[in-house]
Amino acid sequence: MQSGKAITLKYLYDHIEDSVLIFSCEKCSVYLVADEKQYADSLVKLEFKGVQCVRSVRTDCSPVVGIYPKEFGVSYFVELTESKWPVEAHQLYVYADASIEPRGRHFVVSNHDIFHEILAESFTETIIQPDDNEYDVVKSQLS
Repeated sequence: MQSGKAITLKYLYDHIEDSVLIFSCEKCSVYLVADEKQYADSLVKLEFKGVQCVRSVRTDCSPVVGIYPKEFGVSYFVELTESKWPVEAHQLYVYADASIEPRGRHFVVSNHDIFHEILAESFTETIIQPDDNEYDVVKSQLS
């Protein structure tokens, strides 16, 4: 089992619904279907900054099985604390003579049939409501 810590989210998301990942240079966003009465039909957005790598797997298992928050009934994702991925990513994806150092925290966002791994420096959490500009684009990608 991996070593890690659960990061409790401010907003609940529906763990059975699909998720959307959008990745560009230095930024990655994961959108999850909100499970909040006061934010009906909204999305929870986790935006990661200083992103080095992203990988996703469609599966029922996850590298964070057994890592749970202390509170019951909250939404969360996990930071793996003893990950080798920063060094592996540096070895695989950076030129040998580059001055780029292995960096980033290894985050794992899991829901029903998929998990996303993000190697990033930080993250923020927001709620995206139906009148927000990005809502329609993301909602069209959810199954």
